[in-house]
Amino acid sequence: MNPSKIVCWNVRGLNSKARQDVVRNLINSFRANVVCIQETKMPEISVQTVLSSLGSNFVHRLVLPSVGSSGGILVAWTNEIGPASSSRVDLHSVSVQFSTRD
Repeated sequence: MNPSKIVCWNVRGLNSKARQDVVRNLINSFRANVVCIQETKMPEISVQTVLSSLGSNFVHRLVLPSVGSSGGILVAWTNEIGPASSSRVDLHSVSVQFSTRD
């Protein structure tokens, strides 16, 4: 487990198909293992939205929903990284801790 490719981005809204396509293309070009997206502006993020935005490799995720059309955080990582050893979703933040698979 080595999350060597981490992408963080303020997307300013993830609710359009065009924006989801741009995000997915960026993630694919960097071959990211961990993705942190801010300002999703989505009160709910479905599995379909995650798959459309990031691709099917991102099987683990944490979501902090937006409040109205403000905020929202999505943190997702590939199965290669494995499950999180701990995680926390607060009012304004999402934290994930990874550990080796020993």
